[in-house]
Amino acid sequence: MQRVLILFVATVLSTMPQGNRAATAAGDSRAAALLAQARAAIGGDKVLTGVRGLSWAGTIQRAFGDRQVAGDLAIDLALPDKMLRSESLSPMGDASLVVTEQGLNGDTLLRSVRTLNTPPGAIIRTPPPPSPGSDAEAQALRNSRAELARLVVAMLLASPATLPVDFTDAGEAQGPDGKADVLDVKARGGFAAKLFLDKQTHRPLMLSYRGASPRVIVQTQRVPGPPPAQPNAHPDALLPEAPEVVDITMFFDDYRSVDGAQLPHHVVRAVDGQTNEEWTFKTIKVNPSFKADAFTRR
Repeated sequence: MQRVLILFVATVLSTMPQGNRAATAAGDSRAAALLAQARAAIGGDKVLTGVRGLSWAGTIQRAFGDRQVAGDLAIDLALPDKMLRSESLSPMGDASLVVTEQGLNGDTLLRSVRTLNTPPGAIIRTPPPPSPGSDAEAQALRNSRAELARLVVAMLLASPATLPVDFTDAGEAQGPDGKADVLDVKARGGFAAKLFLDKQTHRPLMLSYRGASPRVIVQTQRVPGPPPAQPNAHPDALLPEAPEVVDITMFFDDYRSVDGAQLPHHVVRAVDGQTNEEWTFKTIKVNPSFKADAFTRR
């Protein structure tokens, strides 16, 4: 589950119109040419502009400190503004199951955590969703919009209507795997990322950005007895500190054709240089029929 890509060269600069359609780069001919080349490599404009939704299903492997925890992962995305990521992990082995859902439906934040099959005498404590109307909920909604935008940019090379982005040429990068063309991706509200396109295949190779260090906090205890003490914090406060902002990189490979679109079936995410997650998709569906309640609060 480890992969290292050292980038030696990347020059910078940054400015794309609204719409969930073929990406262009206003005023930057090289960026526009790179985008056109890359979109042709993953299916072409006719195929990509016809994508209204995607559904991924597979497995996830995540680092929990010095342990690796595996489980199931599903991501549903309906353009322009709906996304739900569902995970089922067993932090205590096969004895229990923690099911988390997070995403958004327009301006509504989707968050839920359920614990199943907890063994007798054990308690698994997970952080609750942010309170409705709170600053934490507003921040979580911004984070979900940014995550949706990153998926649309990386998978479809498109500008999401909910967060229109600008693409500009950022030079080349050299690494052990070869050279990559680099595009700066920016949008309002501080959204920023770098998209790396493989020089040989022209397909997205990786996406890097600055973001909050992801933390999935699960506390376990055997009853009776109080939960572990936390100085100057309410016993139920499982996130006493603001998350650290770090470098996050997503690597894409194992491209396969799905209804004419070339989509990566393997994604590795590194946080601050260390592998944090690995996604392996068994199936990807283009324009699936979502249930009426697929993007509702549970």
